[in-house]
Amino acid sequence: MRLLSVPSRSHRRRRLLVTVCLGGTALAAACGIGIRRDYSTIPPGQVGFDDLCGLQDYFDTIEAKLAAPPTLVSAVDTENQANARQQGGKNRFSFDTEFQLKQLHRTLDENWKNLPEPMAKAERIDIEVHWSAKAGVQRVVTDTDAELIVGRESFALPYQVCLSELLFGAPLYRQRRLLAGRMLPYKPLFGDGGVNVASGDAGTTATAQISPPAPSSAIPAASPMPTPTPMLNAAPAAAPARAAHAPTPAPEAGSAATASPVFKQAPPAQ
Repeated sequence: MRLLSVPSRSHRRRRLLVTVCLGGTALAAACGIGIRRDYSTIPPGQVGFDDLCGLQDYFDTIEAKLAAPPTLVSAVDTENQANARQQGGKNRFSFDTEFQLKQLHRTLDENWKNLPEPMAKAERIDIEVHWSAKAGVQRVVTDTDAELIVGRESFALPYQVCLSELLFGAPLYRQRRLLAGRMLPYKPLFGDGGVNVASGDAGTTATAQISPPAPSSAIPAASPMPTPTPMLNAAPAAAPARAAHAPTPAPEAGSAATASPVFKQAPPAQ
């Protein structure tokens, strides 16, 4: 005769707790950050060439020295012993300015879903990624999740190519701008940067300074021009009458012929 074992109350509680934990883990995995736009079938170079991530203005603004790039908080570099040309490491970037946070929010909202709520009001967001480099070109690894850090909370961020473009795409987008003949921006994308004008060099900017107009008292008033009085059908003025005994004017020097003297009285007798 076999005896049936009845689970005790403590054993049932333990089993219920394990079931709840497993269910919560599955629920958390199902509600974690997911991919909104999948570019896995497009070559990474084509994504940057077509600017599918919308980052050309972002890198142009940084290259024009109108905004600062994210801060590299920590970096750990490793080298592949089998291939010295292939390097890698782990970097942590901090986004804490208005320009940086707006670009980060836009990139994450367009390409990921189910983002954590604390991210919306955070004044600083960090991203930590594993990267690899071939021939000096750094890219985020595709087989390891990145880490999205908001305050003291950390969230797994699955790989999507726009994250690699955002963190390491500066050389690619500089080359893309040069090939397109695109000028650098003359004002920042975000915030009031003043009134700037582009100079002859695409890589420099200058601030336009407009002098205020001079006061009216400093400019002398122009003198009014006299209005001439029209003379309609005016007769020519008569020449003045000569005196009856006016002397004859002497001939001018250098004249062609010399006039003979005129004697009004006979010469005296010899």
